[in-house]
Amino acid sequence: MLRMGCWIAAAVALMAAPANAAALGCDAFKEAMTKHGGDLNATFVRPVVVSRGAGDSPDTYNLITRARIDGSLKCRGDAVASFEARIALPADNDLVARFADTQKAALMSALGWSAERAERRVRELAAEAADYLRGSEERGDVEIAGKVEDHLPGALDLGLIWTRAERSFILIRSD
Repeated sequence: MLRMGCWIAAAVALMAAPANAAALGCDAFKEAMTKHGGDLNATFVRPVVVSRGAGDSPDTYNLITRARIDGSLKCRGDAVASFEARIALPADNDLVARFADTQKAALMSALGWSAERAERRVRELAAEAADYLRGSEERGDVEIAGKVEDHLPGALDLGLIWTRAERSFILIRSD
């Protein structure tokens, strides 16, 4: 019985380790995005925000790239709370490819994935979002959109939303 209790405790500790290991700091995420972003030259800057009072709002950074990709990173303390990247449509093939590169860099930065694994997941999600968008158009939905979500290790949720006007990629820490 004691041996079984030790085994269960060890298994629980091992299962909890990835969640703690996946908790990425804001500065580490920004550095990794810069590194994995390649020729996007991804950098993060603080926007000028004017507000009243001292709220409990997250620190926000805007993503700056060479492409027309809008993005934001929100942090609570040093923990990444969310990352979002968007492009407006219509977009040329170069912008669509750069948007995929941004998604790949974000997955590599947040999860420590290899380039191949991140690229494969980006392609899979894009194919699913395209299918859902096509189905939404065929059904004549009131809001035409292709929405895909994925729940990842370390309390991270990933979302991809495609509409006729834009494409969005969202990473959110759900803890």
